[in-house]
Amino acid sequence: MNWSINLRQRDKIALALGFIFLVIVLANWFVNYSMKQISGQFKSVYEDRLIPALDISAIVELSYKNHLLLEEHILESDLSVKNKLSEQITRNQHEIDSILVKFEATYLTKEERIDLESYKQARQDLLAVQQNILRQSGNLNTIAARDSYTTAGNASFQLLLNPLHDLGKIQETIGHDLLDSAERQMNMIKVLSTLVIAMAVIIALLVTTLLQTSRKLNSIKQQNFHLN
Repeated sequence: MNWSINLRQRDKIALALGFIFLVIVLANWFVNYSMKQISGQFKSVYEDRLIPALDISAIVELSYKNHLLLEEHILESDLSVKNKLSEQITRNQHEIDSILVKFEATYLTKEERIDLESYKQARQDLLAVQQNILRQSGNLNTIAARDSYTTAGNASFQLLLNPLHDLGKIQETIGHDLLDSAERQMNMIKVLSTLVIAMAVIIALLVTTLLQTSRKLNSIKQQNFHLN
């Protein structure tokens, strides 16, 4: 009768061990999966949020430079200096083109694509206005160039900045969301790690109980053998 009870206990312990082992395996799989997710999120924060945010800042800076260079072009009376200023404006525009190509290669949300299209349209409008001002200034029509700069030029420039500012805000918002998600997953991993340690302790206790049960069974068998 005692043997039957002990065997049932051993079966229960074996079943418990199997269940705990399964939980540990699943927890280990989830930890590995979460670590890959966290790694991907941090990579996305760097490649798809931090770098694009810096690119947007560079575009804004180059746009401001060109706006100031355009004003300088209007005020300058020396044609050779005007030509150098025009070349600098063109170089800055080419640099913006290169940055845009890199920016479009990153992961963009639907809202980002909308803002990017708004920026590209505003940029085309501004370029047309700037070319007209440069032409007027190049012909030494300073008064007309100045009027165009203070009206259409400033208005087009402001319309250019609006979508850029919106894109910058999106980088910050999504970046924070990704970091918050990574932090939640890290907290979950900590909980699972604690659970796995607890399971390991339970396994150790169950193994100890199983060994003690086996010793008792061996002791009973040996006593019965001597009686016979």
